[in-house]
Amino acid sequence: AVPAPVQMMLAPQVPEATWIVLPDELGVIAEKATDVLVKELKNIQAMLVGPGFGKEPTTANFLQQLLSGESTKTRGKMGLVPTDREKAMEPKLEIPCVIDADGLRLLSKISSWPSLLPPLSILTPHPGEMSAMTGVAIDDIQTDRVKHAQKAADEWGHIVVLKGAFTVIAAPDGKCAVLPFATPALASAGTGDVLAGVITGLRAQGVGPYEAAVLGAYLHGRAGELAAEMVGSLAGVIAGDVVDSLALAMAELNGGLSRI
Repeated sequence: AVPAPVQMMLAPQVPEATWIVLPDELGVIAEKATDVLVKELKNIQAMLVGPGFGKEPTTANFLQQLLSGESTKTRGKMGLVPTDREKAMEPKLEIPCVIDADGLRLLSKISSWPSLLPPLSILTPHPGEMSAMTGVAIDDIQTDRVKHAQKAADEWGHIVVLKGAFTVIAAPDGKCAVLPFATPALASAGTGDVLAGVITGLRAQGVGPYEAAVLGAYLHGRAGELAAEMVGSLAGVIAGDVVDSLALAMAELNGGLSRI
C-alpha cells in the first residue's frame, strides 16, 4: 500500500507485487488514505508499517487514524469530528502488525500508543530509534542492550526487536533471545527493512509473534552472512543481496531440521 507516485515507479521493478494505491499529498501518504486502507483489512493477514513512510504531519495523522479506527469521512461536515457512534462503526487495526523505521518515530508521538496497537505487535528499532522512543541515550542503550529491550517490552506490552550486532528479541512475558550475528554485511541501508519484511511474512503465515521475531531475525542474520560469501566482500553487500540470500538461509535451516 503506497502513494500513487511511488506505485508508478515501483510496479515495473516488482512485477510479483499487488498494490493498494493510497491518496497522497505531494507524494507522501495523505491523511485520508485511512479510508482506503480500512476497506482492505479483511483481506490482509499481517501488516508492516513504516519503511519509506517519511515523518510529515499528514502521514502522522494517517497512522494515528489507522490505529485508533477514526475516519476522515465526516471532515467535510462544518469541521466536525466523527461522533462516538461513527467512531465505533469504524474497524480498528486488529491484524498482526510490525512497526519499523519512520513508523516507530511517528508512533512515539501518539498519546498512549501501546494501547492502540494490536496485541503483541512487533517493534523493530535500531538503537537510534530506540533512543527516540524511550529518551535513553544511544550509548546507554548499547551498554546493556538486553536490559533496555526487556524493559521496553515490559512497559509497552509488545515484542521488541532491538537491531544491531547481536540483535535482541524481548517479549513482555520475560522471554528473551540474543542472536549470534554481528556482521557488517547487515549495516547497509535497507537491510533493516528486509528484517521487518521477513518477520511480517512469517506472521502472515500464522507464526506466533515472538517466534516470528526470533525466526525472522535468525534468517535475516544468516542471509547476511551468505550474501557476504556470495558477493565476496562484507563491504559490498546491499539490501537486495540479503533478500536474494533468504531462500538459501531457509533451505539451510530446513535441511538442518530434517536431519534432526
